[in-house]
Amino acid sequence: MRAIICDDEISTCAEIEQMLLQFAFEKCMKLEVDIFYSGDVLTQNLKYEKAPDILFLDIELPGLNGVEIGKYIREILRNSEMFLVYISSRKEYALELFQNQTFDFLVKPIKKEKLCHVMEKIVNIIGKNECNFIYKNQGNTYHVVYKDILYFQSNGRKINIVMKNEIKYFYGKLSDIEKECPESLFLRIHKSYLINMYYVKEITYKWIKMINGDVLDISRSNRVAIRRKVMESMSNEIHSNG
Repeated sequence: MRAIICDDEISTCAEIEQMLLQFAFEKCMKLEVDIFYSGDVLTQNLKYEKAPDILFLDIELPGLNGVEIGKYIREILRNSEMFLVYISSRKEYALELFQNQTFDFLVKPIKKEKLCHVMEKIVNIIGKNECNFIYKNQGNTYHVVYKDILYFQSNGRKINIVMKNEIKYFYGKLSDIEKECPESLFLRIHKSYLINMYYVKEITYKWIKMINGDVLDISRSNRVAIRRKVMESMSNEIHSNG
């Protein structure tokens, strides 16, 4: 696993790096950490080098700021898999960053337990993403990696597996699929939809827009709870500090 820290404060970068390496040591896992102090230099690196698994990104950077870099990653590089964790001393930024598929938001000064909580979630998701969703169609068995699935759509007995560039289908029950999928990733928002929360681009009280532009209705009876859960998946730090 590889992480990048980008912050113009040298001390902040050093503190995060130390906490990350300590976390990796305690978990007996391999973790490479690179540091950038400029958004412009980071952007050039992302353009030509292999993307990291995790990016800890300050919002208020000289030159390109964190919001602009996030848009560059998602819209220009079309990288929707990188875990983007914003860091800032101003927590009111959090909801503005939702459009960049923000995984989490850490408020400065960053506490070790908060950072470790974020890393635990990421490690848990990456581990579950390596698992496949298995289904059968016309007597054949197929495998789809969980992280490739945007959402499941139920149309009677037919289940569509909607991915970024294709749709597969089989016959079954959405309730059975819900039991199989990782709870940390998938959420039932409607009798017809089971979504991967990581690929939500926009949310309102009545609907959710996925990164491919599909707009999905939220069940009326669960709108408040569903909205809360999706927002928490984006910015757990804000809710825990609120």
